[in-house]
Amino acid sequence: MGKIIVSVHSTLDGVFTGPRGDENNFTMWAMPGVTDSMNDILNMVQQAEALLMGRVTYEGLSQVWPFQKGDFADAMNKTPKYVATRNMDLREVHWGDYGSTISLLSGDLSQNIAKVKDQIQGYIMVTASAGLVQSLINEGLADEISVVIHPVILSSGKRYLDNITSRQDLKLINTQQYEISGSMKLDYKVIN
Repeated sequence: MGKIIVSVHSTLDGVFTGPRGDENNFTMWAMPGVTDSMNDILNMVQQAEALLMGRVTYEGLSQVWPFQKGDFADAMNKTPKYVATRNMDLREVHWGDYGSTISLLSGDLSQNIAKVKDQIQGYIMVTASAGLVQSLINEGLADEISVVIHPVILSSGKRYLDNITSRQDLKLINTQQYEISGSMKLDYKVIN
């Protein structure tokens, strides 16, 4: 059975976007830490058996990665991908020349994720996709959370875990400090 691992970059105050007025800027505020942690993130993507993303993340990534070259692009493009959405207007998903690697999961999240977890033996990586991650956590479907915390306080912007509906206990299973940026990767197991 597959395991869902959430991977996110966040400020110290929990923001994963740019500040108010620049919410669509998901990385500029974190570039030193993103660069510093890139090998670890690449390793996670390369080891993933599948990638799971929400509609908004899909719409952004599908416009970029199919047209890139290199190790990260190969991992993003060749790994099976699932797009989970409740938006019934989205009827098809595309990933450039890698169309056979992407599938749409529309409708009931719990049922869809249960089917995917049954099909996958390794881990399923969720990147960004805050709304999806909040739903996965609220429904007890996330197994691990890997967060790179950047030494930045933005005070505004979208917070990654805004809509969690109940207490979630976590167990720290790994840490990694990035010397150049001062960022820290914390890996937690979700205790249900």
